[in-house]
Amino acid sequence: MLAYNSQTLDNLEIKEAAEKALRKDCISAATYKAIETAHPVNFYTPNPIIKVGLFILTTIIVSFSLGLLTLMLLEAIKNESGFAGLCIFAGLACYGALELFIREKKLFRAGVDDALLWSALGLICSSAFITNHPSVETVLGLVFITTFVATLRFADMVVASVCYLAFLGLIFNIAVKLGPAAKIITPFLIMGISLAVYIAAKKIAAYHFSRHYHHCLTAISVLSLLTLYLAGNYFVVRELSDAMFDLQLKEGESIPGALFFWIYTVVIPVVYLYLGIRHKNAVLLRTGMILLAAIVFTIRYYHSVMPLETAMTLGGLVLTVAAWALIRYLKEPKHGFTYEESEDPSLADKLRLESLIIAQTYTPGAQPAGNDMQYGGGSGGGGGASGDY
Repeated sequence: MLAYNSQTLDNLEIKEAAEKALRKDCISAATYKAIETAHPVNFYTPNPIIKVGLFILTTIIVSFSLGLLTLMLLEAIKNESGFAGLCIFAGLACYGALELFIREKKLFRAGVDDALLWSALGLICSSAFITNHPSVETVLGLVFITTFVATLRFADMVVASVCYLAFLGLIFNIAVKLGPAAKIITPFLIMGISLAVYIAAKKIAAYHFSRHYHHCLTAISVLSLLTLYLAGNYFVVRELSDAMFDLQLKEGESIPGALFFWIYTVVIPVVYLYLGIRHKNAVLLRTGMILLAAIVFTIRYYHSVMPLETAMTLGGLVLTVAAWALIRYLKEPKHGFTYEESEDPSLADKLRLESLIIAQTYTPGAQPAGNDMQYGGGSGGGGGASGDY
């Protein structure tokens, strides 16, 4: 299913874990070298600066190539359908080049492959917009299908995020057109789908076959937690309902069920923080901390208790003091939390480095170099009482 070699991806993961162990002085440089030799990685992955440059250069080449083709076929392209067909052809050409470069040049997150992937998706999706003038549901459905296939093939985290958002947008647009009752249950529908996606992502991540989609599943988990909260956030529900359903709410007027949405707005980030602390889950912890700001914004938007400048100043001071106190408190690890850079605590167990080196770097049955000791041939069966070994 993946365009990349699975064994090489496994080797890359082992190499990255070994680099972490080396930085933590868990293994020696010689041991790391042995692991690197035993698990070769032939991917081409340049540094970030070169990657950005290659991405921009590839995008320019694709754009100029499409422009040149348009000029060359200007006589044949006399309507929207002709240009749409050219976009489909260019998109398929980008996809073919992407597959070829990955197989022949071993590109992996090199900038060129990223640019070709997004060019292919953009050109193929845009071709439908040019001719049919499709509905929003059709656009979202096409984006969802193409990005879903691309995620399975290339395991790109950003593409996976777009896929999830397109899916959620498709469900939302279908739901709001099913009648007045559907409009009322739409927030709860989005909550339920977001929660189901988060649980599914966590369960899928536990399986071995999904190991190469770890970053995609993490991105989807974060987005599902955010959409789970935003679907019930009072500000989002009130303003979106007023804009889309023409409720014509007056200033200070609440929506039906306002008490529930206010409680939901305040409680959910606290629940995230509690579950994150209890289960040592960094995704829940960080999402909960981000959403604390959403609580403050929502309350401040509808209930002003002091001037904005004063509120921002006091809030900044409180956060600064709290951050300083927390850093001081966690200088020494407490209850499984620390201020130090996080590393996998079970790194040595997961790598089993010494066993891995023995199994992968030495040939079975080979004798250590420089050792003339000859084994075998002895007749002693016990403590050596016969004197013959």
